[in-house]
Amino acid sequence: RPPNTLEHIAGVVPLAITVEGHAALCLVGQDRGTMWLEQTLSSSRRRVLIILTLLAVTLTYSIFSVGRLSELAGSAAQREPADGSLNPSKASPPSIRPPRNALPGTSRASTAKVDTNLDLTSVCANPRPNTDSWGDVLVEGSSNVLESAGKCCAACAAYKPTAEQDMLGCNVWVYCEDAGLCGKDHKACWLKHLAHPTAVEPSKKGPNVGWTSGFITRPRQTRAAQVPADDDRRYHTVITAQGSAVHWQSRVGYYWFLKTKRDCQAAGKCDMGGFTRLLHSGKEDDLMAEIPTWVAQPLPPEHPDHGYVVLNRPYALLQWIKGAVIPEKYVLMSEPDHVWLKPMPNLMTGTTPAAFPFFYIEPSKKEFLPIVQKFVGPISRVEAEEIAPIGNAPTFMSVADMKNVMPIWFNISIAVHNDEAASKAWGWVQEMYAFTLSCYKAGIRDISLFLKMTSQPPWDSSMDPYYILHYTYGMDYTKEGVFTPGKIGEWRFDKRAYSLRPPPRNLGEPPEGMKNDLVRHLIHAINEASSIIPDWDDYSATGVAKQFWDGKTFATA
Repeated sequence: RPPNTLEHIAGVVPLAITVEGHAALCLVGQDRGTMWLEQTLSSSRRRVLIILTLLAVTLTYSIFSVGRLSELAGSAAQREPADGSLNPSKASPPSIRPPRNALPGTSRASTAKVDTNLDLTSVCANPRPNTDSWGDVLVEGSSNVLESAGKCCAACAAYKPTAEQDMLGCNVWVYCEDAGLCGKDHKACWLKHLAHPTAVEPSKKGPNVGWTSGFITRPRQTRAAQVPADDDRRYHTVITAQGSAVHWQSRVGYYWFLKTKRDCQAAGKCDMGGFTRLLHSGKEDDLMAEIPTWVAQPLPPEHPDHGYVVLNRPYALLQWIKGAVIPEKYVLMSEPDHVWLKPMPNLMTGTTPAAFPFFYIEPSKKEFLPIVQKFVGPISRVEAEEIAPIGNAPTFMSVADMKNVMPIWFNISIAVHNDEAASKAWGWVQEMYAFTLSCYKAGIRDISLFLKMTSQPPWDSSMDPYYILHYTYGMDYTKEGVFTPGKIGEWRFDKRAYSLRPPPRNLGEPPEGMKNDLVRHLIHAINEASSIIPDWDDYSATGVAKQFWDGKTFATA
């Protein structure tokens, strides 16, 4: 059996076995007091009796604790780097704090064991200086003062999950290394946990941040070997659309898709393939002649959407993947409000899906676990971290996986919508939760997360290294260019202002003092598309497209 098995059984620690011809077993239990069995060995019979007694005691504890052992073994096998996000300053501290200089996860009665599957030289080799990271707090830095960032990383690797922390292991460490910047926090080592650490932006970074952060990552399983080296990696982009709010967004998005694809093909090998607008209104519209469109039926009457029109999306993609014929083996599910910034390669590893992680999709969040269990079964919080923090877009997936996932997504999206607790907890992103739960139900637990796949201004500001600009948030600034989050700006852009009619041909230039390159690029991108697409002035006034872009004419630089 593995070493220290008894230590993992109900807090029992074996302290001694033999002392100078005597056999003694001391079982120290946290809640059971102390049990002594001592016998002088003076004959073979007594020796056999003692051995049998020891075996009986061990077996008894093992029988009553087999479930506990299974849980521990399972959590160790399933623990993966993950991503969720809680501010460490606001997270609840551990209920029991270790002595200031004790190794986290240890007490005076036991010694932490480093995960022997980890190469500390490797996992601690790439710390991020001047960076503070989010995470659920496992050990507070004020009670865990260590001499170096390397020792902080080692402490994270050695941390033993506890039931109080839902058996969540340490995969994020933050060490205050700069004495000048840290002050009283100097040498403090915070141990934390994130469901997907590499998919979360740092809480703070820059020359004035005295913290150094790092991640403990475990190897991931991918399906790279399932495709040949000369596999055709081209992907088909599909967007879902219905109604006036996304009508003009689809036109702008398609313009930038084709312009980016032109540049991609001119540069050589290009993974960008065909494009489909998936119209889930059930009838053709005025953009059929401009954008390749596949018409899907809306939800049947027995499944009312109660005004939540996004519920049509799973049903539309289910119809499309079953009925459409495309030459590509891979699909990028995208959205109308995506403006392409540069050519994007197929980000999948083999047939492993790839997606952008959303910080607000938290299937492993403790308060959400009872809801998640309704739809995927009785899983632990550790197991719930295998559910990726994604929606269906932007997501790369093979056609084969889509054929498996879409029927499940349709059914779970309806079930989530009809479940009062789930619908209330997840609100307007409920179909995103339904999608990732469906991937889990379909056995897809190896999704690659790409934080830099998509930018979301105004919270992101620089063009690099993003492939897509997603304009889902309002953007508010003073006339001087100062960002005013949560307050209507003197200059602002919000796509919701153009839900009934398209924006005018020339949107006003952002303030000169505004430093956000993505916001400025978005305005220029919409203006460029509206200058090339014919008859935009009438289109802006009526919302009806009467003249159509040829898909070949682009603005020159």
